[in-house]
Amino acid sequence: MKKKIVAIACAAAMMLALPTLAWAAPSPSNNGSVEIGGHNVSYTHEGGEVTIAPATTPAPNVKLEGSEQIVFSLEITAPQGTVVDAEHPLTLTVSLGSQFANANVKIFVHHSSDGTDEVMNAKANAAGVVEFTVTKLSTFTFVAAPTTAAADGSAKSPQTGVDFGTVAGATAVTAIAAGAVFVALRKKVTE
Repeated sequence: MKKKIVAIACAAAMMLALPTLAWAAPSPSNNGSVEIGGHNVSYTHEGGEVTIAPATTPAPNVKLEGSEQIVFSLEITAPQGTVVDAEHPLTLTVSLGSQFANANVKIFVHHSSDGTDEVMNAKANAAGVVEFTVTKLSTFTFVAAPTTAAADGSAKSPQTGVDFGTVAGATAVTAIAAGAVFVALRKKVTE
């Protein structure tokens, strides 16, 4: 009888030491990431689904100065019913590449809905990434001059706050204890 109680206690301890999964509800926003010509484009939008694809032609208002070059162009479209406006902006994070680290970036924008053009100015971070927010679906052409500055390595991955070290350690200790109890009980049975 004592063996069964010890075995049940060990099984209960192992079960309680296992990590549990918590399934969260899906995010109400439309987040995603696409690869366009070797450039990663991440987006966040709360007004519906959007599509980001390579643009067939650059924005018509592109003007290059000095050593500037067109990095790439993209076009953002959306199905009927999707809202992109001041209340439901679209946030884009675009990786231009390390050769554009800390570069001044011009974003030439062509709004096909009303035919207007604009130029947005941004500064790439040490990894060559630009983040900006838009309120219209448009064609975007990214223009920058390559920089010779080396990346300083200050870009870091975000901390998620998830640490399974304690749970893994507790699981390992419990498994070792259960194994020791099993061996001890086996020795008593064979004696």
